[in-house]
Amino acid sequence: MGSAKADIYATIFEDTTKATANAAAKVPAEKRFKVIQEGKAHPLWLVGHLANTNNLLIHMWCCNGESLLPKGYGKIFAPDFAGGAPITSDAATYPAWDELLEQYKTVAAKCAEAIRGLDDASLAGELRGGAPDQMKQIFGNTEKTLRAITLHDAYHRGQFALIAALK
Repeated sequence: MGSAKADIYATIFEDTTKATANAAAKVPAEKRFKVIQEGKAHPLWLVGHLANTNNLLIHMWCCNGESLLPKGYGKIFAPDFAGGAPITSDAATYPAWDELLEQYKTVAAKCAEAIRGLDDASLAGELRGGAPDQMKQIFGNTEKTLRAITLHDAYHRGQFALIAALK
């Protein structure tokens, strides 16, 4: 059913998430839990955060899909202001890097596929999939949310790439 506009958004999202997955694949194992400041995000958390955010905001709220991630990811990978647990460098708190990166890629592919199915009315419409009213006010309609979350992905890719580049 989709639209030309939805196809453009899906292509931009695919390009962004492929760049993020490629950058994540280059993070050395010894830097996956590196933080710049105690309690701040490390590359592993950022990859999980992106997978969780793309799953929730795009797959579920923009595209009205079912969650693609295990229950509990919201608590692990949401920021503190959204009810997430404090970020820790304890590896036992998180899934393994390879598993998490595969989940990120799976969510990204499913999101792109679902975005392509949106028509112009859905793009202009409000968030669905149980999105709270507060989130609808913050993010706006589906189209605005797609733009914001695509930029969000690129922003955090830059963060973990920078952390990985530090000595």
